[in-house]
Amino acid sequence: MEFHQLRYFIAAAEDLSISGAAKRLHVTQPALSRQIAVLEAELGVALFDRIRKRIHLTDAGRFFLPKARQIVCDAETGAQQLREQFGNARRTLRLGFLTPFLDDLVAPAVREFRQRHPKAQVSLFELPPRAQLDRLRNHELDAAILGNISDAERAFFSIRTLSRHKMAAVLPEDHVLAGKKSIKLSALKAESWVSLSDAFFPGRREFLRSICQQAGFEPQIVNEVDSLSMMLGAVTAGEGVAVMPAHAGKLPHGGCVFVPLAAPVPTSELLLVLPKQEPSRELTTLTSLIAENATRIAQK
Repeated sequence: MEFHQLRYFIAAAEDLSISGAAKRLHVTQPALSRQIAVLEAELGVALFDRIRKRIHLTDAGRFFLPKARQIVCDAETGAQQLREQFGNARRTLRLGFLTPFLDDLVAPAVREFRQRHPKAQVSLFELPPRAQLDRLRNHELDAAILGNISDAERAFFSIRTLSRHKMAAVLPEDHVLAGKKSIKLSALKAESWVSLSDAFFPGRREFLRSICQQAGFEPQIVNEVDSLSMMLGAVTAGEGVAVMPAHAGKLPHGGCVFVPLAAPVPTSELLLVLPKQEPSRELTTLTSLIAENATRIAQK
């Protein structure tokens, strides 16, 4: 299994498009397709279903995606630390983030930061909240952007609330309520539910139970998954319904729909988390830009 094969797989899984992934990585479509096929042959499973010109993650692909991201992140972090400690590399700010906030929160902040500090570097790591928190503790990240975390976790870090985001129901596209302009959360009380796993998203199961209890019912959780893409896949496969921040509706989600929730609408926090130490001048600039962009997004 080659490192570049993992990168190709991750890009194709995020874009759900061979052509889009090839363009992003500056390689030809045949080369990318060939390397993914080699990876599938080595793993002995199909990572994608290929239907005409479109691709979709298989169950195996959804299972492997967060693990592939983890491998790539670990390798990049280790290489950067090696260059900083034993080579001549300038120290790089390392920022963890959640997938839905890359294009409109993280990327604009990093672009502006590089204009203000052209000699500084920023490395980005797309990781679930648990991995972000673990890396903050191990000094492998300088800052993290993630969702709700437990009170016990909060004691270890410096935390700033960036914004609050309305939750939406995620339903299979053929669900009887899929065409509604909005629904009450209580309308889903008889449904089976898909939750994010506490092992990767600490506190999410309890968050789901809490908002459902406030709506007057106890959710029947039938599946817990390790990533947002796996949650969307589980809903598409008819395993149950889910709730996600409406902001996540920008992610590829063929086969399921995001339906706004009627008042009272539950919300989730978006947090900026840092170690409890005095930040550098560069880190202060970066976190200020992130906060400014978060405010702008929340006002839309």
